[in-house]
Amino acid sequence: MLINMMKRVGILVLLMTATLPGIAAAHGEGLHVFGTITALDRAEIQVLTIEGKTVAIHTVGETKYRNKGRRGGGDVPKVGDRVAVDVTEKDGKLMATEVQFSSSAKQQKP
Repeated sequence: MLINMMKRVGILVLLMTATLPGIAAAHGEGLHVFGTITALDRAEIQVLTIEGKTVAIHTVGETKYRNKGRRGGGDVPKVGDRVAVDVTEKDGKLMATEVQFSSSAKQQKP
């Protein structure tokens, strides 16, 4: 029974090792910025990163927004929201391709 379980664990580890690089590669090669929004307008989002640095990220019409928080929270982030921003670098500037955000405010009970 112990040998059977060890074989199963070994096969599972082998399968995970074989598929993990494909999953990571499928995500893309862009840069990512994680943190909290400190300021934003139509053309730029400023993010305080988890390292304590403020990063300016430009937005364009093609920038996609995803609310990862509770439903009905809106399609646009607000100051104070936590973000994970997929960015590309163009002419020395960071350009947002996708902004995933969630509200940092706690949901109030009805």
